[in-house]
Amino acid sequence: MKAASACALLACAGQFAAAQPACPPGEWPTRIELVYEVTASRGPLTIDGTGALRFERNGAVYSLSSEVEAVGLYRARQSSRGTIDAGGLKPAEYVEVRGGRPPRSVRFDWVNKRVEFSAAPDSPAVTRAGMQDRASLVLQLAWRQRANPDAAAYEVDVAGARRVATFRFERGGEATLQMPAGTIDAVMWRRPGDEDSDRVEVWYAPRWCGLPVRIRYTDRRGGTIDHRLRTARIE
Repeated sequence: MKAASACALLACAGQFAAAQPACPPGEWPTRIELVYEVTASRGPLTIDGTGALRFERNGAVYSLSSEVEAVGLYRARQSSRGTIDAGGLKPAEYVEVRGGRPPRSVRFDWVNKRVEFSAAPDSPAVTRAGMQDRASLVLQLAWRQRANPDAAAYEVDVAGARRVATFRFERGGEATLQMPAGTIDAVMWRRPGDEDSDRVEVWYAPRWCGLPVRIRYTDRRGGTIDHRLRTARIE
């Protein structure tokens, strides 16, 4: 599938998500901004915050960031930059910062077929077609789901801060969600967690340009970070 046609999932020029956007076919938009209300919980402790996913494109070059903040308590940021081709997003560099820790970066050397980790310099991996990073994953899944809406499962190689793992996402049920942005019909995709990785659940709204309207991460100790869409802007 060519990039220009595949990118129809996001082509909604100048719309706000408070009103269901029109999604004509076309190229990837030049800008996406999704703002979420975020609830983080572990046991009896619950913290509210905000999150944002921002994407920008300049020709075939993209940059995106995903940020979560609870004022005065916690902040995390993931960013990805790379190119867009017929297979969707093709990361070149991924950077994550959590709390006050130093940044950790991942470099994708597609020419020499290497993935290099600043946090694990002695443990490089091999690049594979379709590989994503932790920041680009959610939008790449939106692209794949729109391109093949009848699929029951997807497998994606994902580079984290130290290693590459294969994530298998399975299609869940359809649901009508009560979001801060309003009532939205969506399809849920889930990645079961294991002892090393979070469980990931993403709800994509077909009538809302395939956007991820809810994202929930659950770690192996039961802590959750739940993103619920408040506003979206696409240009």
